[in-house]
Amino acid sequence: MYRIAVCDDEPVFVGQISKMTEDILSAQGESCEIYKYSSAAELKTALEKEPNAFDIVLLDILLGNVNGIKFTEYLRDTGNRVPVIFISSSKDYILDAYCAEPVGYVMKPVDRAKLREALKRAVQRLKPAAVVVDSPSATVSFNLQDVLYIEVFNKNLLLHMLNGTITELSKSLSSVCENLPQDRFVKCHRCYVVALSSVLSIKRYEITLKNNAKIPVSKACYKTVQERLQQYAAKWF
Repeated sequence: MYRIAVCDDEPVFVGQISKMTEDILSAQGESCEIYKYSSAAELKTALEKEPNAFDIVLLDILLGNVNGIKFTEYLRDTGNRVPVIFISSSKDYILDAYCAEPVGYVMKPVDRAKLREALKRAVQRLKPAAVVVDSPSATVSFNLQDVLYIEVFNKNLLLHMLNGTITELSKSLSSVCENLPQDRFVKCHRCYVVALSSVLSIKRYEITLKNNAKIPVSKACYKTVQERLQQYAAKWF
């Protein structure tokens, strides 16, 4: 059973979104328990008492004096990786929302098909895909959602993870790339593969990640990386 928080300062939307969410998951053979909140303060209190209280959060962006994006960034800063779906009556916050790593951005009035897609991504996030890599020195298993980027260094691979750890492997970049989903990773340089979810911004010829690290993007890869980022962002809608 999924524990889902719905937070919106308009009761009519809380009720509508809650009912729609229950119906969508029920149709997929999933059950859920909905927790309803009318303010970010109420939701924050619940999460402070139990950080892992919810599996998914559906959050309005404009919550009185509180910005839902800033609230989600606060959660990320405290290590809370709960999948968040933003609900908004405006597209003005799309670029800002990206930095908070949501799994969806659904416009009001809420369209059932759009919410279904966002919930599907949230559920997939809760069941992270793992990749197993064999090398002469070790066999390593890692969750794809935990990877920031992969780097070639001194003929070895370095896996840079979200938690700051680095795992070294005696393996070629091409052999590992074969096991990475193309909709989530892209080669940005002959020595680098980056997770699309970890990209904050791109310019010629540099990528800034959400942890503020910077990695190169080559001239040959620049256009492809831009296109793949656009395709990745388009999944929100």
